[in-house]
Amino acid sequence: MIRRECDLLHPRLTVVPVVDGARPVIDPAPGRTVVGHAELAVAMEAVAERRRAVLRDRIAELEAGLHAAADELADARSVADQRRADRDGFTDAAAWVESLPGVVAGAQERVAAAEAELADRLRADRDAARALDRVLDQRASADAAIAEARRQLAALRAQGDDPAKEQAAADLEAQAASVEARLTEAEDEARARSDQTKRDVGETERELEHLARTQREHLARLADLVDCLPGEARPPHAADPIRHVSSIATGLRGLASVVDGELAGLQAEVDRRVAGCDERRRQVEAARLALERIGPEDAAQALADLVTGVTDGLVVLDDVVAAAGAGEDGLLQALEATEASAPLVVLSSDPTVLGWAIDLPADRGALAGPRTVDLLTTATASLGDHR
Repeated sequence: MIRRECDLLHPRLTVVPVVDGARPVIDPAPGRTVVGHAELAVAMEAVAERRRAVLRDRIAELEAGLHAAADELADARSVADQRRADRDGFTDAAAWVESLPGVVAGAQERVAAAEAELADRLRADRDAARALDRVLDQRASADAAIAEARRQLAALRAQGDDPAKEQAAADLEAQAASVEARLTEAEDEARARSDQTKRDVGETERELEHLARTQREHLARLADLVDCLPGEARPPHAADPIRHVSSIATGLRGLASVVDGELAGLQAEVDRRVAGCDERRRQVEAARLALERIGPEDAAQALADLVTGVTDGLVVLDDVVAAAGAGEDGLLQALEATEASAPLVVLSSDPTVLGWAIDLPADRGALAGPRTVDLLTTATASLGDHR
């Protein structure tokens, strides 16, 4: 009597050993679905593409998170840098305050010297102005005398062609021209001295103005630094802060110490955010790498989709488990866990697969004899009920 396929197969999963190198050709009879390497490869690509679609969304989400984390890191660094600058500023300000009495004393000495120099230059300017006035007076008198002499010269020339008178007239003209030249030279020199003394006075006045402005700026900065201090560290309101530079500098160094204490926490926050950015960057890189590969989990899911997609007949897996190589264990686990609607037949020459079949619980599957493969190489008249 010819026994039907279903009588020789486990109702859920049957593993049939085949001889490696002499593979049977499975008959694709009606009601029999054969899954080989090509079918598994197509299914794996479909699974991988579904996974890629999910990964693309995940990558976009991770990149958005990375950008937000980078912005937060920049903010944290900015806060830490600002507080570090505040600490250094307080420290530098304390040193400046301590040096201020010497700076003020030096400025006062320069002011005293400039004031003395200004007094000298003002006197020189007044003397030069008086000298110029005298020269101008002399010039005016001389100009009048020269004018009179020239009038007389004109009268002499009008008296006729007397060689003696013409010579006298020429001598008088030469004398007048000489006097004019000397007076012009004296006036130029007096004006130059007067102009120079005025420039000297202006230069000293600008120096005094600069010294006074610098002094005001120093005092204004000192007042601003006093305002930075807590109330108990400030000098008395009516007191000259220059007399309290030591306590002011101590207060500023105290502020620097407080900020320095904050910096440890701020730097820890920066480090935490750096680590967070690095981790997000690693996640993005890992997701991008996973986007381009097909892994064992894709093969396992593809196999599960193939066997659960058949609701009637018989599913024959033609050595596809052995073909998975490094992912073999995952495929075996997928077969054991999958609840297929149709009975499964696994053809394999892989000792690992066959050993796994031997250890299957009786209700999950069984290892059949090698002759069972003969049932699958020809079409059977009746497949019967496989459920």
